[in-house]
Amino acid sequence: MDSQSDLIARIERLQRDVFRTKCVAAVLFLCLAAGSIATWASHPKTAEANEFLLKDRAGNVVARLGQDGFGDTCLILTAKQNVSVASLCVQNDEGASLDLHNLKSESRATLTPGFNLYEPMSHLQPALVITEHGQVIERGSPHAIKMPD
Repeated sequence: MDSQSDLIARIERLQRDVFRTKCVAAVLFLCLAAGSIATWASHPKTAEANEFLLKDRAGNVVARLGQDGFGDTCLILTAKQNVSVASLCVQNDEGASLDLHNLKSESRATLTPGFNLYEPMSHLQPALVITEHGQVIERGSPHAIKMPD
């Protein structure tokens, strides 16, 4: 009988230990879940930076989003170490421009709704200007000015 009552006592103690272990595991799981939810909820939904750079596998910058030296906000895409460049820029007060050029063939296409240049008394009228080897080959507006390279 003693062995039977000892077995029953041991079984009851094991059941209590299993119950305590389950309770501790449940509390730890709830704490972990609450911590995960709190971290996820406080995680910022936006990324902020002054400039975003995209690099290729070799480490060359192939895209840049940020402000240029004059304070314009620009998206600049480049290929083969700046041989081909596409840039879309917006000025704070003056408008926007799209500039496509290939330095290897010296050809360029610029689309603008018209804006002031940074040189004194310079202004571009709304136009599409296409140049090849430094010469204007197409003008979308009679008031367009060839942009310097």
